[in-house]
Amino acid sequence: MGFVSALIVGPCVTAPLAGALLYIAQTGDVVLGAAALFFLGLGKGVPLIVFGTAGARFLPKAGPWMDRVKTAFGFAFLGMAWWLGGRILPPAVTLATGAALSFAAAAVLGLFSPATNNLISNLARSAGLAASLWGALILIGLGLGAVDPWRPLAPLMSANSGAAATPSVVPTAIVEDQATLEQALARAADVRRPAVLYFTADWCTICKAVDRRVLADPATIAAFAAADLIKVDVTQNTAETRDLMKRYGVAGPPTMIFLTASSTEATRARLIGDMTAQQVQTALEHAGARS
Repeated sequence: MGFVSALIVGPCVTAPLAGALLYIAQTGDVVLGAAALFFLGLGKGVPLIVFGTAGARFLPKAGPWMDRVKTAFGFAFLGMAWWLGGRILPPAVTLATGAALSFAAAAVLGLFSPATNNLISNLARSAGLAASLWGALILIGLGLGAVDPWRPLAPLMSANSGAAATPSVVPTAIVEDQATLEQALARAADVRRPAVLYFTADWCTICKAVDRRVLADPATIAAFAAADLIKVDVTQNTAETRDLMKRYGVAGPPTMIFLTASSTEATRARLIGDMTAQQVQTALEHAGARS
């Protein structure tokens, strides 16, 4: 059981451990870092000890309810696989599989079974109806050419409003190697403009959220009038992209590095992971970008 629990807990602890180590490496706070790792070990180890020694007394007994639990976890795993696969699969495949998963969930929840007077059964049927409606919306979006399963009717809304595409910050360059990046930085340095290196990738879901919420924000667009946005595309894991990430100490996208007009990184302005428009605007000010 100890060996099996290690296999289960290993992947679970990897993400918070990597985040803690990354934070420690960036801040250099030894005391806080040691305390974080210590309590992370306690949080992962103590429950295992408790359940391993006294679990039989407190854990629920096996029964038919476990079949429903297995089904629920099965759909949770399928949903996670679909979400992760959407980073590399074509949008049409992502939408089609999302619709299929929604209809399968509706069937399992009893939407197509005869109605009963059982409250739990009726609640499950209601959830199945919601899942089937969502699947239908995704199919409609697939026919309209949507690319985001969470916004399946976006093409229809744009067509009805007659509005153009949502404005966003236009990058001055999209680079994938050191030579192209040096040229983009040289152009910014020639006119004494700050530059922002935005490490992004097509498979990065947080990057897509940053593009929608941050780079399309009107205040952010105005702030970038005095700075160059250089997108570093690391979609392809090539030797050139790995060298770029290693050179700038980037663990992964999304990462924004704010360079001053003298091509030096602004102090404590780097943004990693999910970010807000206000954080980007503040970092631009630290880099000397003032419109």
